[in-house]
Amino acid sequence: MKRWMTIAAALAGGFAFVAPARAQDEDGGTHASKPDVRKEVVAVIEAQLTAFRAGELKKAYSFGAAALRAQTPLRAFVAIVQNNYPEILANTRAEFGLVRDDGQRATVRVHVFAKDADAPYDYVLVKERAGWRISGVLPHRAAGADRL
Repeated sequence: MKRWMTIAAALAGGFAFVAPARAQDEDGGTHASKPDVRKEVVAVIEAQLTAFRAGELKKAYSFGAAALRAQTPLRAFVAIVQNNYPEILANTRAEFGLVRDDGQRATVRVHVFAKDADAPYDYVLVKERAGWRISGVLPHRAAGADRL
């Protein structure tokens, strides 16, 4: 919960385009993606993770959706990733779950591994003229994680 609150605080600073991936999935508005869509979505996320591994932060930023980039300058994007997504910044590899989409929006759980840590994230992507772009990333919370 603390990590979510930290991210929420960062979002209040202009990164509000991020939305939980579960909302669309739970109401059945998406379906398992066709192989070509899955390949495109995974390629975009993998390209961003590769850019982070190479320390190419401007390139990693370029995989963000246009609306996200319009709301969040590069410097703020880098600060948010450095402060809230350490596994993504220092990733060494990733494992991709089921990609779901409705033709315009896609979601996928990505388990990101770094040298000393790993964490699951829910990625949300949107379809733009240039192809799929990342519109949000949230730490994945298991169902019932808020319950005691």
